[in-house]
Amino acid sequence: MVFDSIWHPQIPLKISFFMLRLLLERLPLPDRLCKLGLHLPSKCFCCDSASEESIEHLFSKGHIASTVWNYFGASCGLTFPGSSLHSRIVGWWLHSYDSEIQRFIGRILPSIVCWQIWKARNKALFEDVHMRSPAICLAISLEIHTIVEIYFKQVFKAHSFYHLYDWPYSSHTYVTYKLVRWEPKETGRFTLNTNGCSKGNPGLGGGGGVLRDSLGIPLIGFSAYLGETTCLSAEARALLIGIQTCIHRGFENLYIQSDSLVLIGILQKRIHCPWKIRREIRQIWQFVEDPDRFSHCYREANTVADALSNVSVSHPEHQLKLYDSFHMFPTMARGAIRLDRLGMPSIQKIKRIKG
Repeated sequence: MVFDSIWHPQIPLKISFFMLRLLLERLPLPDRLCKLGLHLPSKCFCCDSASEESIEHLFSKGHIASTVWNYFGASCGLTFPGSSLHSRIVGWWLHSYDSEIQRFIGRILPSIVCWQIWKARNKALFEDVHMRSPAICLAISLEIHTIVEIYFKQVFKAHSFYHLYDWPYSSHTYVTYKLVRWEPKETGRFTLNTNGCSKGNPGLGGGGGVLRDSLGIPLIGFSAYLGETTCLSAEARALLIGIQTCIHRGFENLYIQSDSLVLIGILQKRIHCPWKIRREIRQIWQFVEDPDRFSHCYREANTVADALSNVSVSHPEHQLKLYDSFHMFPTMARGAIRLDRLGMPSIQKIKRIKG
């Protein structure tokens, strides 16, 4: 249970590694450095009093940490005996929850709480930004909300963490079906669809995309071999290549669609940008500043870009292939373009939780 909670698939790897170091007491805090023979001045950033900074004080027993844990515990109606860090974390992990969404939040919340406290501490240390429990609680709530929406693949219009946790859902699931089709923009506007893939995450990856007018006619397409990469990095690099290609050919007024919820959230500045793709994201923002020009589309409505991204992995000898006319596109992409122009829908299978 502990291993599965630390390495939860919905928690970013950097947070999982951080939690492993935290639970093994391997963070570079004064109490740990002292045991290694490094005696440094110690002043806690979470209290006004001259308290020594330690793992237990910073993450559990200090004023800031206690306030944060009590806030989320009260919101969920959970209280755990003892105030040690391990008892707080394991208590959330092992608690018996009433619904699937509560169970999911209970598994990821301890890691997000500790991570946000650590980030606030480092900002206080290196940027002289005071640690404040309301700001930390807000950052935790927003991150939890985003992860929940990505995992359940739907929008939860909850106004607070309490409403999200108490969302009227049970653990029973049902399947619904939805017709999904690619939809162009109005006359005079161009739609750029891009997609990235990684065969192994990390593994050999590529990206592809297509620019179409309001009638669905392809103006230019591309497939780019990206080498060893991750899925998110491939998505970002494919989008950057697509924008650069379009602007180089004189196409502006771009509206961009991607089936990556995470990437669109980053571009709309709703999700924190990982450092590994920060350079690409900044370049994209230089070309397209308006966040409203980025939108999410379902994978079933992104079949042309998906086909081109998969083709890109097969031509490592050509880093970038451009398709200037319809007949130059690969066969699978041409078929998807025809179906999109006809407005043919695809059937999307959606797994939902009963309320």
